[in-house]
Amino acid sequence: MNKELDNETISELKKEIPLNKIGMPEDISKCIEWLINDNYTTGQIISINGGMVIK
Repeated sequence: MNKELDNETISELKKEIPLNKIGMPEDISKCIEWLINDNYTTGQIISINGGMVIK
């Protein structure tokens, strides 16, 4: 999703994310694995964004 962004834009974007890193596919796959293995969680919206929306 971010492959078209230049290094300066990525650097500025990272400053907006509390974890100070760009998300990777592995970050998404960890959540998916948890959801697959969990049999009780329903009706949730899960934002995998390094804390960007809680700032």
